[in-house]
Amino acid sequence: MDIAERFAENALRSSYDRLPVAVVAATKRLILDTVGAGFAGSSADAIDAGLALVRETGGAPQATVLVFGDRLPATSAAMINGAMFQARDFDPVYEPGVMLPYGPIVAATLAAAELSGAAGREFVHAVVLGSDMACRLGKSMMTGLGWSRTATLGVFGAALACARLLRLDRDRTVSALGLAYSQAAGNIQSVIDGSHAKRYQGGFAAEAGLKAALLAARGVTGPRNVFEGRCGFFTVYESGKVHKDMVTDRLGEIYEGAAASVKPYPCSREHHGAVAAALRLHAEGVRAGDIESLTLRLTPNAFVLSGKPFRRGESHSIGDAISSAAYGAAVALVRGRVTLGDFQKEALQDGAVLELADRTRIEEDRSISDAKTLVPQAASVRLRGGAVREAVVTAMPGSPESPLSPRELKEKFQACLAHSARPVTSKRSDALAESLENLEKLRNIGELQIHVSSQTGAKP
Repeated sequence: MDIAERFAENALRSSYDRLPVAVVAATKRLILDTVGAGFAGSSADAIDAGLALVRETGGAPQATVLVFGDRLPATSAAMINGAMFQARDFDPVYEPGVMLPYGPIVAATLAAAELSGAAGREFVHAVVLGSDMACRLGKSMMTGLGWSRTATLGVFGAALACARLLRLDRDRTVSALGLAYSQAAGNIQSVIDGSHAKRYQGGFAAEAGLKAALLAARGVTGPRNVFEGRCGFFTVYESGKVHKDMVTDRLGEIYEGAAASVKPYPCSREHHGAVAAALRLHAEGVRAGDIESLTLRLTPNAFVLSGKPFRRGESHSIGDAISSAAYGAAVALVRGRVTLGDFQKEALQDGAVLELADRTRIEEDRSISDAKTLVPQAASVRLRGGAVREAVVTAMPGSPESPLSPRELKEKFQACLAHSARPVTSKRSDALAESLENLEKLRNIGELQIHVSSQTGAKP
């Protein structure tokens, strides 16, 4: 029996009432964090181009576009919402799988829930199942990155969640996963090059996952041996280097998606430890003007994505800044905080930040043999008087081992909404947060007002 069948059977057996209370609470918190990241993403570079495309394409008014409120075909809404959720690199991350599963899964599931008239608890349940599958798959992978697991595995989580909401039977759910496999794509080169493609890969995965479930609902079949077949996902994408026993171990009892982390900084997760270490040095009194040199130490996995230099005088995109440990740590030491405003075009011209980033050396800690781990990370400064100060981070901030406080979570949500492409009043922000915190009480997911009135005077 292929693993796809195991997930299909588990999804059909599962019920909301049997979900652990802690899992439901964590999932709602992560959904809220994802939606907040999407509001911030609505004003990000290149989102306007995607929005223009889905508007021009048009079609049946089936689902809502975040912030802007357009009613479009469900697959189009899923694509652009998924891109917005990931545009600021601020959505939840699952470290053991090195992926950001919630962006594509929540985008697809929101659209499917609107299309099917699902209640809030059905929506939450579907997200639990989809995120559990994607994260289990990610955790089982033994190799480093090349494929973007947010995209290649997010599409399976999205397909399973949508299949559940569309009430597909076992065979059609397996077909949905097979059709998702036929569309699975996404690569890390988009991150390395700081391109807009990185954010759109999340949208593509959301659209593909929903499309797979919709096609399966109409009787279109997909390959059945999705993961373990001769040319299944494990062989073709991962060269067979997968801990298969981990994928379904205690399936239906443990929900891996609930173990995702909330990102405290709007940049690549791969160097959050270095940023946190730099912030710790700043809190201890180290100031950028006193620094002769800055050295960051990253694990091999983090180094591949975040270890390139950020040289002054070169032309850098926002994507380059997001994926640069040197830039993030320099911001932390110059300003004593790292916020959404630090990843705007005008912020990339800050001479003090650029000067320190230019003098930053990044080392790969080759003593680390784990291909996926992101910690430990360290920041070390040599002061102009010759003294050396270092801070080491062994647990990523915002992870289950070092969670954000309720106050920090609320402040992050408010900060995200403050960067929305359309202004959000404090009353509207509070109402949206309350709805997301009480999703299980919504009789229809359409009651969740994820858009902002166009009568605000802001540009569409």
